[in-house]
Amino acid sequence: MFNPARGLLVPALIGTFMVPAIAQEVSVETMASPALASDDNPETGGLSYTLYLPAGYEADGDTRYPVLYLLHGSGGEADAWDDFWPILDSMIAEGTVPPVIAVAPVTGNSYWVDSAAFGAAETAVTKDLIPHIDETLPTIAERDGRALVGFSMGGYGAARYGLAYPDLFAAATLLSPALQQGQPPATAGAVSRGSFGDPYDPARWDELNYPALIGPYAAQDHRVPFFIVAGDDDWNHLSEKEDLPADATKYNMEVQAVAFYTALHRENIFGAEFEKWEEVPASPAELRIVDGGHGMDVWAGGFSEGLAYMFANGLSAPTQD
Repeated sequence: MFNPARGLLVPALIGTFMVPAIAQEVSVETMASPALASDDNPETGGLSYTLYLPAGYEADGDTRYPVLYLLHGSGGEADAWDDFWPILDSMIAEGTVPPVIAVAPVTGNSYWVDSAAFGAAETAVTKDLIPHIDETLPTIAERDGRALVGFSMGGYGAARYGLAYPDLFAAATLLSPALQQGQPPATAGAVSRGSFGDPYDPARWDELNYPALIGPYAAQDHRVPFFIVAGDDDWNHLSEKEDLPADATKYNMEVQAVAFYTALHRENIFGAEFEKWEEVPASPAELRIVDGGHGMDVWAGGFSEGLAYMFANGLSAPTQD
């Protein structure tokens, strides 16, 4: 149906969905979050999020949409994903991916975990925001209808949520994720900003970090395909000289992206039997180390390829009631 408020233009056919080839609607919303209201941080209460509705979206129609949960990087605000909306518009209009809702919560420097410094960010997203979105929008309200995308610090969050909550999410895309298989470097935001204790608590980091999640993840039935991309010219920690050890390149994002991919996809986390020279049992994942640094030169292509990967590997297209 034509909606003049959305400026309907040339339609494109995606499967059985007629999608207008124009921009979406983007708005900033705030919801009451019991998790944030009841934590020990008086500065947290409501949860703000940016909401993307695809072209042709009809709240009262018969279509139920998948939802992308987008996790921003350090210091992210409501406009953190503005450079990505035109990419998503184009992909939907061209038929590369089907229409999808996107929800981008705002949690500052939280690292997407619960902390005294930034409030119960993880609980707010997983226990409050997801039910709120499913109750107020025509979503596919099950794991096959949800996926994660995160850049930098948000890549850490997307990795954690995908492994910790495989019952909630069908797939995840990590763009230059701020991962560390071991302890982070002393100069990292994870150490200095309070997300893992103030002062920093190494035990808290280890408790929440992905190596601690792989065992429980492997023991349950859901598989979360991960698409991982990092730039070969991202920040080189060796440049920090005396602030870090001589082997500081071990902290580099491209090195840590490989480590995460290896841990999931190359190390037989299921302990399954296999014959010599056969393919080793693995959790589904794809890795790209591409030319570029820590920004849209890497993330634009990674976002596009990651979305296509997720829809091809478990994320549902829209359904009809």
